[in-house]
Amino acid sequence: MIQFEAIRKSMIEGLSGALGVQVIEIDGVNKVPPVPFMTYNFSDEGSVRGHMAVTLEGDKMVHTGDVPLSVMFQSYAHDRLGAVVLANRARDWFLTAGHQILKDEVNTVVVTIGESINNDVQLGTEWERRNGFEIELRTKNVIQEDYLPIESVNVEGVEPLG
Repeated sequence: MIQFEAIRKSMIEGLSGALGVQVIEIDGVNKVPPVPFMTYNFSDEGSVRGHMAVTLEGDKMVHTGDVPLSVMFQSYAHDRLGAVVLANRARDWFLTAGHQILKDEVNTVVVTIGESINNDVQLGTEWERRNGFEIELRTKNVIQEDYLPIESVNVEGVEPLG
């Protein structure tokens, strides 16, 4: 199983602590906090690339495969510069402390960090100032199941060897 909750928790708590602002899910049920704040959204929940490796560990068969995940981030601020600075500080966190925290805590690696892009929106006469970027992560999908060895097989219609 992909450890989404552990990855999300390490990423969001670390980023929020480093930036000093709330980081919320884009379409979550939480109330929108006062600006400045950040939003996130897993835009690709990942599927295993290639074939999963299968190993036998004790009485368990363990299937392991690499999984890419994409996460979109968006900064919200009162002004244009504030949105740019907040997004760039978030990107810097993923390049430094965030990269290390995700690797050490949840066995997840930051593969790429996209550029910060202006996503301002005009709502009536007001402007919502925001900047967004995407990161790609790589993690493991690990599935464990009981190992049930085949003790004997009945083979009919096969000529004996020898």
